[in-house]
Amino acid sequence: MPPKLAEEAPELALGGSQLVLVIDLIGGVFMRKWEIRLVFPDDSHFNKGNRTVRSYTHKFNRSECEDVYRVVERFDREVFTGLTGEDLIRMTSEEEVSLGGLINLHNAGAIKKRSNVGEMLAKIESGREVVMPGGLPNVKVVKIKGGELVLFDGHHSTLAYMFAGRKYLDQVPHLRVTYSKGRGVGEEECHVFYGEHRKKFPGKDWRSYTLNWSSSSENQLEKREQENMAQLLEALKSDPDFNPEQG
Repeated sequence: MPPKLAEEAPELALGGSQLVLVIDLIGGVFMRKWEIRLVFPDDSHFNKGNRTVRSYTHKFNRSECEDVYRVVERFDREVFTGLTGEDLIRMTSEEEVSLGGLINLHNAGAIKKRSNVGEMLAKIESGREVVMPGGLPNVKVVKIKGGELVLFDGHHSTLAYMFAGRKYLDQVPHLRVTYSKGRGVGEEECHVFYGEHRKKFPGKDWRSYTLNWSSSSENQLEKREQENMAQLLEALKSDPDFNPEQG
């Protein structure tokens, strides 16, 4: 016979403040929201070095978006297209996040197979930013529990900015996805980035793998070779066959 509830979790049988706390915690889980933040570096960021950005934050209920990709898609479709310059708040960047510390999802070999870094680098050096046709930033990151940031879109763009000398995330147009109040999401949210291959590993094992979408389906999942964007940049710099100036 299974034990009684009071024996399994005696604090629930006590009532009073303990029960209220449990109800609040359960409610917090179900009411948790997605938060997506749009960031563009302000011109004064580079002219005066004062780390000023223009930013806009929006929230979606968890029930409205099943995963990180859906958050971005809904933001682009329902929110971003209606924004004007007046909607973006000019503010000092809250934290200094190194581009090199972003967790990558592609090895150097995968980047070389589909590289348009040179074209993007030329655009940046001409004073323009690398964004999608509609203006949404190419660079997209998600914050996971523990504070790490995973770059789930825009590897080539990020590398182009790094080759151009940009060192910090607030120097690059980007989208950042978190839970409400900037809290990191669970690591299981990273599984969606691996498409059909997500079934091949549990829990935190996604960290051991990267993706090469240029390969055949059975070879797209690769063992991780570089741990972050800094290592990815160095691997490409040391490769004699890779020249960002030539694309």
